[in-house]
Amino acid sequence: MGIKRYQKIIYIIILAVSVIWCAGILIAPLWTGESGFRGSTSDLFYSFYAKSCHQLDSRSFHLGEHKFGVCSRCTSIYFGFLLGVLVYPFIRKLNNIDLPSLLFLFIGVALLVIDVGLDLLDIFKNTYVTREVSGLIIGVILPFYIIPGTIRVFFEFFSPPNVIPKK
Repeated sequence: MGIKRYQKIIYIIILAVSVIWCAGILIAPLWTGESGFRGSTSDLFYSFYAKSCHQLDSRSFHLGEHKFGVCSRCTSIYFGFLLGVLVYPFIRKLNNIDLPSLLFLFIGVALLVIDVGLDLLDIFKNTYVTREVSGLIIGVILPFYIIPGTIRVFFEFFSPPNVIPKK
């Protein structure tokens, strides 16, 4: 089975959304304090990202004196996700709609939960390095589930019956 057009389109959409998402993280501090369109766009990005991130100044990267649109862990997750999307077609084919072993996903999530949990329990205070590493790992892993999962859902909903190969 060759790569279908919709598989490429789904991949390109996921890639484009990832690029825009990561660009917003950097545009927010770059355009902070400016007037007009740029200032409004910066405010919009900060407000948008605030719905999913605490944006604590002390836990965020900065461009000059302005923090990124999200904290350092979220930055690593999102840029890791973008990296995973970029390398995905070199590691797996777009027509491979089988998900990798869930063990990889569980390991990535476990590392993140351990880092957060140890910090919350005051056993080990996490650092920029632990937040970035745990965020980057889960970020890189996620596309390997989201891309084939999205392609599979599209395939199952929009293909005629009896076309989906049986294992």
